[in-house]
Amino acid sequence: MLPPWLQLDAAAAELRCMKPDIRGRIHPLAVVEGVLQLGEGSEIRPGTVIEGHVRIGRNCRIGPNAYLRGETSVGDNCVIGNAVEVKSSIIGNGVFISHLSYVGDSVLGDDINVGGGCIFSNFRHDAGEIRMPWQGSLTPTGRIKLGCLIGDHARIGCKCVILPGRVIPPATHTAPGTVIR
Repeated sequence: MLPPWLQLDAAAAELRCMKPDIRGRIHPLAVVEGVLQLGEGSEIRPGTVIEGHVRIGRNCRIGPNAYLRGETSVGDNCVIGNAVEVKSSIIGNGVFISHLSYVGDSVLGDDINVGGGCIFSNFRHDAGEIRMPWQGSLTPTGRIKLGCLIGDHARIGCKCVILPGRVIPPATHTAPGTVIR
């Protein structure tokens, strides 16, 4: 398995080469500025803005008032809900980020629920390089923007903050209001 920062690089390169393909429904009050692939049965709801190169799988509900930007990939059967911003991230299948959250430069596995008001931060206050635990050591990533890696089947409680470069193991359940340092 590639480290998350290399997964993001590979996904971005692939997404920048994709062609538009709309098989779902885009509400007339949504805005798409960029290249979008939208899977069958998926719906972009009113007020949603999509910029950049975004792929959304089948049977997803995006919005209302969501903001997807950069090079972002969303799997099948996902909800990116009201006032959720996703920037340059990989979102697996069956992920629910239902409201009032920010996901920046992160990799989320499958079957994850993110409670309301969560922040997956992607930038250090000192603008330094982000290091991430990987294969037993704290590894320099060469990036100043990198969020987190969340394993399959995780449950992130409402109002959680995950600092840049953190790894949340599969099946983790965080308590509401937790700050992952």
